[in-house]
Amino acid sequence: MRLEVEERSSVEKLLNIEVPPEEVNKIIEEVTAEVRKRAKLKGFREGKAPVYLVKKLFKEEIEEKGIERIIQKTLPSALEEKKLEPLLRPRVESIDRLSEGAPFKYSVLVEIRPSFELKKEDYLGLEIEREKDEVSNEEVEKMLEELRYSFSELKKVDEPIEERFAAVIAFSAFDGDNLIPGHQAEALFIDVGTGEFNEKVEKELIGKKPGDKLTVEVEYPESALNPLLAGKKVRYEIEVKEVYKRDLQELTDSFVQTLNLGIDSVEKLKETIKERLLKDKSRKNENQYREKLMEKILEKVDFTVPQRYVEIKFHQLVENLRESLEREGLSFDKMTLSPEKLRERLYPVAEKLSKEEIILDKIAELEGIEISDEEIQRQLQVIQQGLQVPLEEASRIVYYNILPKMLAERVMKFLVENSKPVYKEN
Repeated sequence: MRLEVEERSSVEKLLNIEVPPEEVNKIIEEVTAEVRKRAKLKGFREGKAPVYLVKKLFKEEIEEKGIERIIQKTLPSALEEKKLEPLLRPRVESIDRLSEGAPFKYSVLVEIRPSFELKKEDYLGLEIEREKDEVSNEEVEKMLEELRYSFSELKKVDEPIEERFAAVIAFSAFDGDNLIPGHQAEALFIDVGTGEFNEKVEKELIGKKPGDKLTVEVEYPESALNPLLAGKKVRYEIEVKEVYKRDLQELTDSFVQTLNLGIDSVEKLKETIKERLLKDKSRKNENQYREKLMEKILEKVDFTVPQRYVEIKFHQLVENLRESLEREGLSFDKMTLSPEKLRERLYPVAEKLSKEEIILDKIAELEGIEISDEEIQRQLQVIQQGLQVPLEEASRIVYYNILPKMLAERVMKFLVENSKPVYKEN
C-alpha cells in the first residue's frame, strides 16, 4: 500500500492511499461471494448463479460495498503508519472507480489534534478572582418584599400606572416596518417596574391609564440574548387595556401560613430564603469562576483549531438556539436575523468552546484523568436499557455525547481544586 501525506495546514492533512491490485481483487471476490450467496436469478438456485453473471448484474452494488470494505480495512493501518491521530472522523475527498486487476486510489482529509505546549504552571495553581458565597440581610429582605408583591391581591383601578402596579397591554413589536415573529400579544400581563418585560417600556408605562396608546423605541445591543432582537432598534406599539393596584399585606406569621409553602413563621421563611439564595449564588459564582479559569488558561496557549471541528460546534449552537426558540413557541425559520449575522455572533463562541474542549482533553492526557472501563460499561448499559436501542446506537450516544462531557467535568473539577481563589471584598 502506497501512502502520501499532503500538508493542507498545521491541523489538516490530505492522506492519499493507493491499494495494490491483489488486495483490490481479494476484496472484490469477498463482496461478490456475499452478493452471490443471496442472489436470486431466474434459472438458478439461490446462491448458485455463475460468478460472471453476478458481477455483471450486481456491478454497482459490488463496487459500492467493495469501496466501503477497502476503506474500512486500509484506512486505520494507513493512519497508524503515518502516525496521524484524527480529531474527527476522516472525510473522503476523492475516490477512484473500483476495477479488478487495477490499483484503487482514494484520498481522505484528516483533521488532527493541534500540537501545542502546555506546562503545568499554565493550568495549575492559577490565582482566579471569585465572589464570596454570601447573602446579605438586604437580599433576604428584598426577596421577602417580592413575596408580598407576588401574593398580594390585585384590584382593578382607573388610575395612572405607578411603580409595581400591574398592567394588561396589547402590543406589537416592529423592526422597521416588519413585524417581529412571536413579539405581539392582545393581552399581556406586566408587573411594572420589575424589568421582566423591558425596563424602558415599563418606565414609559408609568403615568398611563387604561385606553392610552404609546410608541416606545428600544435599541437592543448586539449581545442581547434573543437573536430576533439583538442589534436592532425595535418599535413597540402599545395600548394599555387594564390597570391593577396591589393590596399589600403585612408580613406576619399568619400571612406566611396562608402561602401554603409548608412554613409557619416569618423567621423560618427568612432562613429558607437565605438557604436558597446562598445555593443560587454559590452555583453562579462557581460557573463564573470556571469561566475565568478557562479564560486564563486560554491566554497562555495559541493554536489553530480544524475548521470542520469549529463548524460542528457552530451547528450545535444553532441547533440549541432552534430548540430554545421552539420551546418558547417561536419559529427559528421565521427569524429576521440573517445567516451571516447569526454566524457573526455564534462562530466566535464555537471557536472558543472548541479550544476549551481541546485544552481539557490535553490536560486529561497530561494528568492521566480518564473514564474507567467499568464506568463506560455502566453508561452503555444505562443507555441501552433506558432507550431500548441496540448496542451500536448506545455506543454512539455514550462515546460521542456522554463520555466527553463526563471527562470535561472531571478535568474542570481537577482544575478548580488545584487553583487559588482570590476572594473579592463585597
